[in-house]
Amino acid sequence: MNFLYKSIVGGLSAISFNVLAGDINKFDYFGIGLANSSYDELVFSPQIDTAELTPLVYDDKSSAMGYRMFAGHQFNRYVAVEVGLASFGQVGFTVKELTTGTDDKVTKTTIEQGKFKTLSGDVRVVGTYSLSDSLFLKAHVGVIAWSNKFTFLTGKAGALTSEELSDKGVSLTTGVGVGYGFSKRIAMSFDAERTEIADIATQNLGVSFFVRF
Repeated sequence: MNFLYKSIVGGLSAISFNVLAGDINKFDYFGIGLANSSYDELVFSPQIDTAELTPLVYDDKSSAMGYRMFAGHQFNRYVAVEVGLASFGQVGFTVKELTTGTDDKVTKTTIEQGKFKTLSGDVRVVGTYSLSDSLFLKAHVGVIAWSNKFTFLTGKAGALTSEELSDKGVSLTTGVGVGYGFSKRIAMSFDAERTEIADIATQNLGVSFFVRF
């Protein structure tokens, strides 16, 4: 009887331990991330040679910082599902006229300007692999629904104008990263992500912080 009692108690203890161990790898989390969005293929003046706009000054940028808020559920050591809302880094262009006053002071006047702006929502499956108690690798694949506004320059020197296009779509998103857990509740990760917005290849490099609860 004593042997049977010990066997039952031991068996129940082992089951309880496995359940608790499973709970360690099953949790919800919330996070926020900052990322630099790069649009190397983006052209704000598709029909204009900006070098011919002199003496007007044309300037643009192809990368900027954006942010993403997300929530997820970790099913086990290896798989999680995330949903997120993001504002991609907004880039743009300006065309300015330089005027020199009688006091030799140069005044800059904006003639035309535009932007490439994207808001999005996404759902992704995230795979994780622990290298140690604190360090882990991650990768994701998912879909992103985006809404984009793109203003581009048209016309010619002396008669410049700009046009704005609004577009919506769904794209594939993929990425890889490495993370570090400061404690059982707080972690961060460095991530590289690639997707396509309005037919423009988009790359994001950023850092995320998240809290497990």
